[in-house]
Amino acid sequence: MKTVTSETVPFTAQQMYDLVVDMDAYATFIPWCAAARKLEETDEQFIAEITFTFKGMRETFRTLDKVIPGKQVDISLKSGPFRRLSSQWRFIDLEQGGSKIDFSIDFQFKNKLMDLALGSVFGTASKKMVATFRKRAFELYDQK
Repeated sequence: MKTVTSETVPFTAQQMYDLVVDMDAYATFIPWCAAARKLEETDEQFIAEITFTFKGMRETFRTLDKVIPGKQVDISLKSGPFRRLSSQWRFIDLEQGGSKIDFSIDFQFKNKLMDLALGSVFGTASKKMVATFRKRAFELYDQK
């Protein structure tokens, strides 16, 4: 299942990028995320491990996240319950202020039953990712 979402936010591309790569904070604001952490990190990439829970199911997956600091994160599956998982975050500063966020994700679970049970739910959750990070940005950066 592939989903693509774009949104304009009143925060800089760097601020939004910083939220996306701050794995340690995920469990505090992403509802389905039980745990997240970086396992290895260089200037160009990191290995991420995320544990999600839903209706009594608990699964952990690892990704390779290649970064262009302040601009882009390309995510590919290393291991976990997916047959395929790839996603991309792009952050573009706008002349009038704020930035545009583009988020795309394509995934399929390995297990057909899990894909039937969670595929549409996970797809909906992934569509809400940009809104979740937007809300987090308002909590952290909006001083009004």
